[in-house]
Amino acid sequence: MSLTGTTRELLIPLARFPHVRSDSSLRDVFAKMHALSGTAELFRNVLVVDDKDRLIGILGLKNLLNALLPEYLKSASHFEGAGDDLSSLAALWQDDCEEACRSAHKIIVKDYVTPVSAAIKIDDPLTIAVFLFATTPANILPVTDNKRLVGVLRLVDLFDEVASEVLCQQVAR
Repeated sequence: MSLTGTTRELLIPLARFPHVRSDSSLRDVFAKMHALSGTAELFRNVLVVDDKDRLIGILGLKNLLNALLPEYLKSASHFEGAGDDLSSLAALWQDDCEEACRSAHKIIVKDYVTPVSAAIKIDDPLTIAVFLFATTPANILPVTDNKRLVGVLRLVDLFDEVASEVLCQQVAR
């Protein structure tokens, strides 16, 4: 393949990419990600969809960890006089951390979703994907076909294609 191809050629179909409903619990997402952690493909994001498989947003690994934190630590970096070593505040949470993990089944994921910063159509050229990855904070791009979510294009997969293209070009002297 080359960068003259389309998104269709590199996408991971929705059926093979981790996704959950917006009313799922944090525990459900951790279970899904843990089950996939031993597979050849390492997934760092989960799509969050509604009951009609319409994309609500994305949960990254950091979103999942952040959801476990108590409110007083989520806003800790914003208080007046916050220093550079915020890790010392974690000691406040030492005794409550295990309880937060045990209570993950009570936390609903829709409250921690990151909105989608960019999406791409199934027949868009890969050069559009290169542009979107280069100019947005996205590591994955939801792929749509007639406005219906059909899969995901990952930065890591596109990067392999770009690297192949860069490395196969002859250096002009």
